[in-house]
Amino acid sequence: MGNFIFQIAETVYRFVALNILWLLFFLAGLGLFGFMPATFALFRIVREWIKGEKYIPLFSNFLKFYKEGFVTSNILGVIFLIVFYIIYVNLSFVSYFYNEAIHLYLYLFIFGITSIVLMTFINLFAVMAHFEHKQIMHYLKLSAGLVFAKPMLAFVQLLWLFAYLLVAINFPKIFLAVGISVFAYLLMAINYSVFEKYNAV
Repeated sequence: MGNFIFQIAETVYRFVALNILWLLFFLAGLGLFGFMPATFALFRIVREWIKGEKYIPLFSNFLKFYKEGFVTSNILGVIFLIVFYIIYVNLSFVSYFYNEAIHLYLYLFIFGITSIVLMTFINLFAVMAHFEHKQIMHYLKLSAGLVFAKPMLAFVQLLWLFAYLLVAINFPKIFLAVGISVFAYLLMAINYSVFEKYNAV
């Protein structure tokens, strides 16, 4: 019983510590330039945990992964920022430039595109954490490919994202403690199972 409690406490500690590291490195990059590399580094850490390396040094490895992915992840972040802005502009234009009779169809179409782009963005971190490519387009292709190859898994991830947001809104203290690290672990575990199926581990 004591050993079980110790294991639970140790697991909670690792997730809390990882969450704190993510926040610190996010702030170290002034937010805008820290989000992408900090999230990439977090996914790299949880990938090692999923592989069985549960006792790797957190700070030194997080710093190493943060540096490794700083440039590439921020370039990809800018690409997605532009895409999301384009989607937002098109959404804003619907009520001004199109007949009201087709508004519903246009909103559904934009919602579908947004969902695909959003899931591609979420998959991006797992793909970057697992594969090493010199060309940025390879990360984008693999991330989008996961959405179309496993649409049900993508849907589950989308539901998990909304559930995660509800927890963040209704239980902010829990979110601050373990929010992003638990979220990343479950997403990485889902994608890692796909990578295993295709012998890409």
